[in-house]
Amino acid sequence: MPNRTELPGIARVFIVDKDEETRLSLLKLFRFANIDARSYATAAELLDSVDLRAPGCLLLDTYIDGFDVQRRLAAQDFSLPVVFMTRNATIPMAVDAMKRGACDFLLKPLDDFAVLAAVRSAINRDLAARALAAERDLTQRLIEMLTPREREVMMYVAKGDLNKQIAHRLNVSEMMVKIHRGRMMKKMKANSLVQLIKKLELVYAKSTYW
Repeated sequence: MPNRTELPGIARVFIVDKDEETRLSLLKLFRFANIDARSYATAAELLDSVDLRAPGCLLLDTYIDGFDVQRRLAAQDFSLPVVFMTRNATIPMAVDAMKRGACDFLLKPLDDFAVLAAVRSAINRDLAARALAAERDLTQRLIEMLTPREREVMMYVAKGDLNKQIAHRLNVSEMMVKIHRGRMMKKMKANSLVQLIKKLELVYAKSTYW
């Protein structure tokens, strides 16, 4: 059996498979690997009773129409990564699932190493996406704290304009530009132009300020 490797405790694997033996085997595997997991026999049981806003991933058997579960989750704005399990995958089936955001396809009988690798990858993907979303939300809040003038200066700074050029564009003194720029950088928690641009790219398309 694979070595024990602990993932962040907040993450959870949701297993949906009508076969009780498969569910129990997977729960045992995840328990050994220190991965929190819950299992369900039907998609309805999962969707009706579980809060899927927490981080983690879904491990779905295609036999219980995991594709429908995937579509329903997307419609409800749940973005948990999906790993499919199947005995009879086809290329069109796999392509369709990947287009809809599935992380992986696992063939039954399941291989423990493949299962853990796919689940760890999916969870890490979800945690990274959540971290990025949190950073994006924070950046948006910081931008909203700027005055209209500071926001103007920020956009020109992001384009690479010098203080003298910005002063000319805004018809103010270069000293005022320096003051607005300093306040803007402080509010944005940016220590350099590169850091500022990286923050803005989380919220805006480059064409907005390039």
